[in-house]
Amino acid sequence: MGWLPADTESVVAARGPFLIPAESDKADDENDQAWFTRKATQTEIRSAFEELPLELFYEFDLAKILKSSEVAYALQGSRHFREPKGGTEVMDFEGCSIIVFKKDLGELAGSLELAAIRDGARNDTIGGTRVLISEEKSEGAVFTRILAIPRSNIMLVANNRKYLREVLARMSQKSTPRALPGQLPEWQCLDANARFWGLRHYDPTQAKLDPTSPFGGEGTPSASNDSKAIGVLFALDPKNEQSLVITFLTGDEARVMAEASRGKSVVEPQEGVKFEVKLRSPKPGVLEQIYTLDRSSTLDYSILEIQFALGRGMNL
Repeated sequence: MGWLPADTESVVAARGPFLIPAESDKADDENDQAWFTRKATQTEIRSAFEELPLELFYEFDLAKILKSSEVAYALQGSRHFREPKGGTEVMDFEGCSIIVFKKDLGELAGSLELAAIRDGARNDTIGGTRVLISEEKSEGAVFTRILAIPRSNIMLVANNRKYLREVLARMSQKSTPRALPGQLPEWQCLDANARFWGLRHYDPTQAKLDPTSPFGGEGTPSASNDSKAIGVLFALDPKNEQSLVITFLTGDEARVMAEASRGKSVVEPQEGVKFEVKLRSPKPGVLEQIYTLDRSSTLDYSILEIQFALGRGMNL
């Protein structure tokens, strides 16, 4: 957390060990009718949450090279969420995926760099660190991908030069203030034993530009138009990773009480997909949404909910 810029608004993390799956290993459910009711396996659930902090990593086609490499910890920080650009449907943002491998990359580091260069990346330097930068234009917009290996077991993949420069500077020397400081109330709701978690502390200074902000706009589906919104976090229950809890914090205690009094909500995002979400309030101003990830369809839609709540994902 100390490596992230101080104005980072959201983070998502996965604690290893786990292997990076190659793209070809991922299941293709688009034409799978059984997806609606198929039971979600423990492996499927873990894989879905392991991939969340690797979002930017997958912008480079490097997964096959690292298929046998073990990840000790992965974290992605992001800020400045904006409308999609260049004809895409995914929210724009500034951020960096940080991947800490269990062992040194060794000769793989050279293979990764060669693969990036073959894919059109060019050599550059940011903050004294050699990086590979790839830029792609689409409908008048420029999409940037930056790969850096500042230490023998650490890989950074960013989409913004300034954000990466701050990460590299903070890696070399301890800086204050840190991103998402420990006194934020969101941390009190997070089980330190959770392997998979994410947190967002809303930044009111970005409200006018951020379509996912709850302040004065349409906001997220679960925190829309809440002038007293504080933040949101998610975590898989470390004792039962089939149980996902998304927690919203707000100063509007009456709103939380009214929502929690319903006990549950029935979600039907598309025909054939229907599941129940339990609602409860463990303390004033805190609303928990509890998902049971028993089916692949529930897992996939809960991931979409998480991504958008954290400022990412599709522009709904």
